[in-house]
Amino acid sequence: MSLSSQPGSSLHHQVMDSLGRLIASPEYGPGATLPNEEELCERLGVSRTAVREAIKALSAKGMLEARPRTGTRVRPQEQWSLFDADVLGWLCSQGVDQELGRHLMVMRGILEPAAASLAARMHSDAQLLALQQAFAAMEAATSIDEWVVADLAYHQSILQATGNPLLISLGGIVASALESLLTVNAQQAGQFNDGLLMHGKVLAAIERRSADDAQLWMRALLADTIARWGAPA
Repeated sequence: MSLSSQPGSSLHHQVMDSLGRLIASPEYGPGATLPNEEELCERLGVSRTAVREAIKALSAKGMLEARPRTGTRVRPQEQWSLFDADVLGWLCSQGVDQELGRHLMVMRGILEPAAASLAARMHSDAQLLALQQAFAAMEAATSIDEWVVADLAYHQSILQATGNPLLISLGGIVASALESLLTVNAQQAGQFNDGLLMHGKVLAAIERRSADDAQLWMRALLADTIARWGAPA
């Protein structure tokens, strides 16, 4: 294990990031005991204080539990703060597995049709323009990477257009997970841009401020992907 190197990040964040990725990796699953402080210090090349601060931060995120005599253990994943951007990022750095993908798709199936409906009613001209630009980038995409960047911007633009700060915040939190999910979806599709027509239908409904149609087309857009992940519709 090496110390994570992120430009501009503090030593504290680098140590936390390295340990977070370790905990989310197959090497250390729920119930596993982390190496002791001395070994972690040696492996990361940092002080005991840095390791202790990182463990404290990861405990606050629900990932670790430190107990006298038994050491520091990894807590069950359902106790992790999964709406924490760091935690989701560490999980997705390992790739989106089938279980996590199903959970994400269930959440999308609940939230995104309602968000599209709200966006149709509430969007400003500037928010609509951002959504139109994201869709245009999807139309112009010539690779999976270009498609995923544009697709992520499209879905985040819809959340922005709701005007609801909680939904907007949620979009930022789950961005890394959604990006990984969209990449897998594009790879599994016959052509990476197979969903372009449906995205256009959602956009058209939002443009004409038809809340019911926006919700209907977003549900249709998500239906195939939800089925592909084996998630309940």
